Amino acid sequence: MNAKTNYVDIETRQYFHQANLVYMSTLAADLIIIPIIFFTGSMVSFYGNIIGFIIALLAVYLNKKKKYGLSAFLFILTITALGVVQVLLFGLNSGFMYYFFNMSVLIVYTKWRPSLKLVGVITQVVLFVLTFIYAINNPPFYPLAMGWLIFFHILNFVLNITGVANSAYYYIRIANDAQKILSTLASTDYLTGVNNRVAFDAFMQEKKALFDKNKRTFGLLMIDVDHFKKINDTYGHGCGDDVLVDIATLLKEERGNQDFIARYGGEEFVYVIDAFQANTVREVAERLRKKVENHTFKYQKQEIKLTISIGGIFVNKTCHNTLDGWIECADKHLYQAKDDGRNRVIIGETTDAS
Repeated sequence: MNAKTNYVDIETRQYFHQANLVYMSTLAADLIIIPIIFFTGSMVSFYGNIIGFIIALLAVYLNKKKKYGLSAFLFILTITALGVVQVLLFGLNSGFMYYFFNMSVLIVYTKWRPSLKLVGVITQVVLFVLTFIYAINNPPFYPLAMGWLIFFHILNFVLNITGVANSAYYYIRIANDAQKILSTLASTDYLTGVNNRVAFDAFMQEKKALFDKNKRTFGLLMIDVDHFKKINDTYGHGCGDDVLVDIATLLKEERGNQDFIARYGGEEFVYVIDAFQANTVREVAERLRKKVENHTFKYQKQEIKLTISIGGIFVNKTCHNTLDGWIECADKHLYQAKDDGRNRVIIGETTDAS
C-alpha cells in the first residue's frame, strides 16, 4: 500500500503538477504577450495567441481529468504552430524560434511512449530547420520596428529559459524523491514497515566496521513469535499478518534513538541495541518480552494472547568473533529459549561470542 501510494504521488507530481506548472506559466505569459501583440497591430498573431490561451486552459482541464498525454499533445501542437506562424510573421530576430527548444524539452517530460517522444522531437527539429530556412531567405510578413524586435527577443528568451530551467529543476526534484522512495522500499519490509533482511545485513556490516575500528559495544537480539504456526492455522494467515504488524509496532515503541529493528524472516525479528554492558541488553529484552506478553492482540473481534522468545548476545570490547558468528550465537540462544519452554529471554555472556 505504501509503495503504491508513493508511486501514485510521484506520477501525480510528474504528469499533473509539473505539466500544470508549464500550462499555468503559459497562461500567465499570454496575459502579458497578448495585449502587447495587439499594440503591434498584427491581428493574426493576436488571435493566434488567444487560441493558444484557450488551448492552455483546455490542457489544464484535460490534465485535471488525468488525460496527461492528450493535454500535452494539444498544448505542444498549439505552441509549436504559434512558433512557426510568429517567426514567419515577425522574422528570426523576434525570438519565437526559442519555443522549438522549449517544446522539445517538454516532450521528454510527457507521458508518451518513447517512440512517440522520438517522433515528437524529430518533428520539432524538422519544423525548426524548415522555418529557419524559409525565414532566413524571405522577409517577414509583418516587419516590426527594431525596438519591438529587441523587446520580443528578450521576452521570449527569458520566458523560454525560465520555463526550461523551472521544468528541469522540478523534474530533478521528482527524480531525487523517487530515488529516495525506491531506496526506502528496497530496505523496508513490505508487511510490517520495519527494516528488512537486506537492510539488516547492510547495517551489521557497518556495525562490524565500527566495532573493529572503535570497539563500540552493542547487543544483538533474535526475537521469535511463539507458536506462530498455530496462530495461522487457527485464525488464518490474515491474523498472522496482523500479529506481525502489531509486534513490529510494539518493538518500535521500545526502540531507542540508536537501536535498529528488522524483520529477519517469517515470524522472526532482530533488534540491535547500543549498550555498554550485558545487563542493559537483558533489561531491554525482558521489557520487550513482557510488553508482548501483556498485550492483547485483536483480530475480527477476537482477543488473542501470545508470547515471544528472545535469544541474544552482548558484544564487548574483547570479542573477536565474526559477524556470522555473532548472529549464529544469538540464534543459538534463541533456540535454547524456545527449548526451555518459550516466553523467556536468554542472553549470552561475552565469552559466548568470543
